[in-house]
Amino acid sequence: MKPLLTAGILFSSLLVTDPGEGAHAQQKFDQAQSLSLSAGLYAASGFGTNFYTCGRYDYFIPGGRYFVEGSIGVGSLQSKVIGTVTKARIFTSDNLVTYEFTFSYDYAPGGAMPYFTFGVGGVREGDETHFAGVIGLGKRIPLPGLFGSNALGIRYDVRDQIFSQAVNNSDPFIAHNIVATLGLQIYF
Repeated sequence: MKPLLTAGILFSSLLVTDPGEGAHAQQKFDQAQSLSLSAGLYAASGFGTNFYTCGRYDYFIPGGRYFVEGSIGVGSLQSKVIGTVTKARIFTSDNLVTYEFTFSYDYAPGGAMPYFTFGVGGVREGDETHFAGVIGLGKRIPLPGLFGSNALGIRYDVRDQIFSQAVNNSDPFIAHNIVATLGLQIYF
């Protein structure tokens, strides 16, 4: 839980970062598309927190306030608690694969306010796949002039993947898997 809290504090501090609203900062959001590679933490409800990586493709609606996104991510479901206490195997493997299709609204593309996102996704834990609702927030921060390019930026995202889960034939419960990532974004 401590790594997730540390990541949350880091991402919260980025909320107050204002890259400026000059022509270079706004120019990035006039681009039609972007690709990003992000890494961070995945907190699987009741199973622990592990390293997570994902790739995202964004299509920006002109003006940059609205965009749609498709993403795929991979991680692990290893749990020290479950492994130490019960020695049980909950899933057939420790592999985690997620995908999301979201719609996002960014009130201030060049400002300090985060964007809000919602959509649908899937969470594959071992051999079990769950349909999920996705909500979250994040921020795109352009880095004009970095390495002589106006097409680079960083982004952070915090998302909640919400779905119904049953473990070992127990009663289903609502799982909230929290994803916190930081990554590099390339606009084109």
